[in-house]
Amino acid sequence: MLQTVDKTGQSSMDELVVWGKFKAGSEEEFSQLYHYYAPVMLRYGHRITTDRELIRDSLQQVFYSLWRSRETLGNPASVRNYLLKAIRNEIIKKANRDKLHESLPEDYHFELEDSHEQTLIQLQAAEITRQRIADLLTQLPARQREVIFLKYYANLKYDEISAIMDIEQESVYKITYKAIARLQKLLAGFSLLLFSLLHS
Repeated sequence: MLQTVDKTGQSSMDELVVWGKFKAGSEEEFSQLYHYYAPVMLRYGHRITTDRELIRDSLQQVFYSLWRSRETLGNPASVRNYLLKAIRNEIIKKANRDKLHESLPEDYHFELEDSHEQTLIQLQAAEITRQRIADLLTQLPARQREVIFLKYYANLKYDEISAIMDIEQESVYKITYKAIARLQKLLAGFSLLLFSLLHS
């Protein structure tokens, strides 16, 4: 079974071995990469746009391009992160970026509070929240959904998100803060539940 990252967040040796064999022309390893990473790439795509056909086309284009240029590819620190960035770039290339993302005000004040992140983590840990949060995420702007997916579902660090989205790390902080603040407002009707979770 293909492994991706260990508990420290580093790329596993198996991942790099599979990547190396794929670069050498192994169709079996290429297929393994596709079947292992396509699901998370598709989920990520849905955080960027709701156009299913665009997402599928972008996925196919990413893997077509990978196979075609396999002999000249380098060795990424993380294959998963490399592929997430690849499908993001492909989706943006195929669509009007202005329609996908809202712009951030230049003077937006940012102050990340640990309690906001902790609230979301605790909510995710509670079984009642998973479907509820999934529903609420659809109400966030595309860029906020994208960051939340990468941070809390793909478990990426802020610098990794910055690299994938090709934005400054400070912008990742801002978007994360705005997304969590928005989710908290949407969850206002669950204030009693939030209080019980935070004080359990």
